Amino acid sequence: MRSLVRWWRSVVARLVDPRRLEDLPVVVQDYLNAPVPAGRLPWRDVPYTVLDIETSGLDPRWDSILAIGAVDIEGGRVRLDRRWYSMTRPPEPSKVAAASIRIHGLLRQELAQAPPLEPVLLELLSRLQGRVLVVHMAAIDVKFLDRALRKHFRVRLRGPALDTARIGGVLLHNERMMSGDDERPRDTTLRSLAKQAKIPVHPQHNALSDALTTAQLFLYQATRLQKQGKDTFHKLLRVGGCLK
Repeated sequence: MRSLVRWWRSVVARLVDPRRLEDLPVVVQDYLNAPVPAGRLPWRDVPYTVLDIETSGLDPRWDSILAIGAVDIEGGRVRLDRRWYSMTRPPEPSKVAAASIRIHGLLRQELAQAPPLEPVLLELLSRLQGRVLVVHMAAIDVKFLDRALRKHFRVRLRGPALDTARIGGVLLHNERMMSGDDERPRDTTLRSLAKQAKIPVHPQHNALSDALTTAQLFLYQATRLQKQGKDTFHKLLRVGGCLK
């Protein structure tokens, strides 16, 4: 037990300067100090929060988070009563481009009335405490969230986290190896993987709808991996972990 405590303290030390920890909002402190689920647990016994964000572009250095959607998974089931969605007002003087609006449908007038990013991040962190983050295409969502947390609180987004795109790529690769069809395209977009799994695709480019689709896809993927002997949380991380 003592070795586990020492290990967790070392994780927190890498996420934030310990001298600043007590100066952070209580929600941020609780997020950083919450213990992570044990790797030996069956994957269904681990609490997950599935997340999707909509942004004004693809570069976290210049573009803004415009909306966040999340839904919890507990006991291997999607908890619709634990879904959450919030738009967020982009900082001045940034302006959401018309091309971006055509994709996500978030109008400038709506965004102007939304709360700023910092309180939205605090609400998100309160929902992530002690839970495993699940995203699709971590290269986008994780980078945006990590940069936002560093900017507002000087802390890092903590793991562990799972990427359904990465898991989907592994499953597709295994299928290609089994069938001998090396020419089969490996499309790991959310829509493509959901259609292959015969999962209903909720309206795209809405943060909450995409989070719901991702949650259903994750349950499908985890169930398939369980049938292949990958039945623990640690084994899931070895396949689709995206944030240590």
